[in-house]
Amino acid sequence: MTLENLEAEVLLLPRDSQATLLARLLERLGQSNEIDQEVASVWVEEAELRDQAMDDDQAAGIPAEQVFQRIRASLQ
Repeated sequence: MTLENLEAEVLLLPRDSQATLLARLLERLGQSNEIDQEVASVWVEEAELRDQAMDDDQAAGIPAEQVFQRIRASLQ
């Protein structure tokens, strides 16, 4: 399985499942000495706040493909 295939499958998951997966990945990455636990914790908290804001229609999301296109364009 390629990273692109995995990403496509993850993006098909419900948003709460994506957030749970992100938290698990950050937790796993946080087991490395390279990741600052405090920073990882703050990012998880921020992700949860943003997810809740989107659920409450207080914030609008940007489709992932649009975000990735912007990033790719900025790298060229």
